[in-house]
Amino acid sequence: MSIERRLFRLLLVMGLLCFAAFEAVSFLGLYDVERRALENSRDMGTSAAEFAESAADRQARERFALLAKEKAQRIEREMVRLREDTELLSQNMTHILTHRELYRPRRLPVGGEVPIASREPYLFFLPALRESGQIPAVLPDAEIAANAADILSLWAGSYEKGYQATCFFVSELGYFISADIMPDDGEYVKFYDEWYSPSFDTRQRPWYKEARDTGKAVFTDVYVGVEGYPAVACIAPYYNEKGFAGIAGMSSNIDSLYRDIARSELEGTDINFVLNAKGEVLLSSEEEGLLAASDADLDLREGWEQDLAAQAVRMVQGDSDVTLVTVADANLSHHAPASALARPEASEGREYYLAYAPIPSLGWSFGTLIEKDLVAAPAQEARSHLLAQAETFGASLQGIFFSNLLRTAAVLLLLLAALYFASRRAADRFISPILTLREGVRDIAEGNLDRKIDLRTGDEIGELADSFNHMTEKLKLYIKNLAETTAEKERIATELDLAARIQAGILPNDFPVQEGFDLFATMHPAKEVGGDFYDFFFLDDTRLLVTIADVSDKGVPAALFMVRAKTVLGSSVLTAEKEGGTLADAVMMANDELCRNNEAGLFVTVFTAIIDLDARKVTYVNGGHNLPAIVSGKGEAHCLPRGRDPMLAAMEGLSFEEETCELAPGDALFLYTDGVTEAENPEKEMFSKERMLGTLGRFAGKSARSIVEGVLAEVQEHAAGQQSDDITMLCIRWREEV
Repeated sequence: MSIERRLFRLLLVMGLLCFAAFEAVSFLGLYDVERRALENSRDMGTSAAEFAESAADRQARERFALLAKEKAQRIEREMVRLREDTELLSQNMTHILTHRELYRPRRLPVGGEVPIASREPYLFFLPALRESGQIPAVLPDAEIAANAADILSLWAGSYEKGYQATCFFVSELGYFISADIMPDDGEYVKFYDEWYSPSFDTRQRPWYKEARDTGKAVFTDVYVGVEGYPAVACIAPYYNEKGFAGIAGMSSNIDSLYRDIARSELEGTDINFVLNAKGEVLLSSEEEGLLAASDADLDLREGWEQDLAAQAVRMVQGDSDVTLVTVADANLSHHAPASALARPEASEGREYYLAYAPIPSLGWSFGTLIEKDLVAAPAQEARSHLLAQAETFGASLQGIFFSNLLRTAAVLLLLLAALYFASRRAADRFISPILTLREGVRDIAEGNLDRKIDLRTGDEIGELADSFNHMTEKLKLYIKNLAETTAEKERIATELDLAARIQAGILPNDFPVQEGFDLFATMHPAKEVGGDFYDFFFLDDTRLLVTIADVSDKGVPAALFMVRAKTVLGSSVLTAEKEGGTLADAVMMANDELCRNNEAGLFVTVFTAIIDLDARKVTYVNGGHNLPAIVSGKGEAHCLPRGRDPMLAAMEGLSFEEETCELAPGDALFLYTDGVTEAENPEKEMFSKERMLGTLGRFAGKSARSIVEGVLAEVQEHAAGQQSDDITMLCIRWREEV
C-alpha cells in the first residue's frame, strides 16, 4: 500500500474521531456559553447603566463648575474695570489740588440752575453749604477742582450709548462735580427733590467715611438710588496739600449684571445668585424665596437649610466647588414661594447641584442651583433602556444558541464529506508557507510593522521571510526618526508663533485720539519676530514721548534685544524726568546700559522725541536713525534737516544732542524704519526716500492712520508681497485749527 493511501486512511480515521469529539465538546460548550452569555448580558446592562449615571454626574459637575466660574469671572472683570477707573479719577483730582499753580480757575454750569446735558460735567452745592452761605468761600477751590471736568468728559464719553452711570467727585468742603450718563443721550440730567433736602449730605454716607478712613478704593453694596436703577459704586479718596479733600467715585447701572444673573443656562431650571461677604443674597434670578435678593439682610449661613448654610460659609470664605445639597421646596420660588426662611420640615426636600465660584475683588461669590432629578433624567432613561435591551438580548440569545447547535451538527456532517476530498489534497500543505508569507506581506503593506513572518522551511521562502522581517525593522526606525523630526519642527514653529504674539503684545496698540491730535503706529516683522519697535506714552497731561527704533539683526536675537532696548529707553526717560535731566541725558543713560553685557555685539538706531502737544514743539534725539518726515497740511513733505547722533549700544560714554522743531496746525510727524525706504521689488529697485515723501504728500490732511496705511499699501505693492526687512511706522498729526 502506498504512503499516499496510508496517509489518506489515517487522515480519514483521525477526522472521524475528531468530528465525534468536536460534536460532544460543541454541545457542552454551547450550553455553557449560553448560560454565561445570559449572565454577562445582565451584568453588562447593569454596569453600563451605572456608568451612564456616573458619567452624567461627572459631566454635570464639570459643566456647572465651568458655568459658575465663567459668570463669576464676568462679574469680576466688570468690577475690576470700575475700580481702576475710580482710582484714576482719584489720582487726577489729587494731582490738580496738589499742583494748583499749573491750573487756572474754571467755571462749570451749576446743576439745578441750568439744564445739564447727558455726559456734561457740572457743579452742585450740597444743601448744608447753600444754607450756610459759604458758597463764595469754597468757590475758588471748586473752580480749581473743575479742571477735572476734562477727565470726567473723557470717562463719560467712553461708555456706550444706552449705558447709565455717574462719574463724580465729592469735596469735603460741601460741593460735588459730576457727569451723569443718561440712558437716552438726548435727555437732560434729572435733579431730584431729595438732593435739595437739608438731610441730603453725601459726606455722611458710610461709603464716604470708609473711603476717607481706609484711604483706599472701596465698593458699596448693591443699592437702588433716587434715579431708580440698581447700581454698585466704587469710591476712592483724593487729597490736597493739607491731606484728605474728598472722594472720587463711579456709580454704574448693573442691569446688565442682573440680566446675566437671571439668564438660565438649562431651559429655566437653574437658579443663579450672588452672595456678599455677609452671606446676604445681592443679585438673583429669583424674585421670591430663600435665594431672592431682598432688603431683609438675611444671612444664608444662619438659615434653617443646613446644607445650603454650610456651603454658604464656604462661599463667603472664597472657595469654589460643585456639591449636592438638599433644599426644602418651600424655600425656592420654583416650587412654593416663601417670604422668609422656612424650616426644612415645613416642606419636602429635593436634591440640587450647587456650583459656586468666588468674585475676589468684591469678596462676593456666584452660585447656581440646579435640580438633580432634571440633570439625571437622561441617565435614568438610558439606564432603563439598557436594562430592557439586556433582557431582550438574553431572550433572543437562547433561541440563537439552539439554532446554532443544529447548524453546527449539519456543518459537521458536511465537513465529514469534505474530509474525504481534503485528504487527497494533502499536497496543498506545500503552498501553506507561501500563503503565510502573502498574509504577512499584506499586513505589512497595511501598516502593521510589528508583524513578524515566522517560517522555518529551510529554503528560499524562509530566507525571503527573514528579509521581510529585516525590512520592517528598518521601516519602523525610519518612521520613528521622521516623526521625531516632524515633532521638533512643529515645536519650533509653535514657539515662534507664541513669540510673535508676545512681541505684538509688548507694543502699545491703544492709540490716543484727542481733540487736538491723533496718533497711529504699526510694525510688520520680516520673519516671525522682528527687531523693530515703536513706543509712546504720556509724561504728563501735555507731553507725549514717542520712540521708533531698529535693531541691527532679524529674527529671535533681534526680538530679544528689541525688548531690552524698549524697556531700557522707557526707564531711562522716566529716570531723567525724575532727576531733572534732558532727553539727551536719557538717551546717553540708555546707551551705556545697552552696552553692558552686549556679548552679541548688537546695536540699535533710535529716534525719540518729547512732544509738547499744546505748543506743537518737538524736542528730539536721533541716534543713528532715519530722518523723520514732516507732512504739511498743504501737501508738502520733507525730512528733518539736521544730522544724526551715533547709534546706541555701539560704545559706552557717547554723548547725544537734543534738537527741536515746531509744527503748524495740520502738520504731521512721520517716523519710519529703513524697511520702508529700502523695500525692494523683484527687479531689486528700492522704494526710496523720495517715493516715500511723494506718497506722504498725497495723503496730506488725512488722519494719522490713513497716512500710515497709505504708505504701507504703497510699499507692499512695490515689493510685490516680498518683505526682506521689518517695516515699522508711527505718525502723529495735529488737526487744523477751526
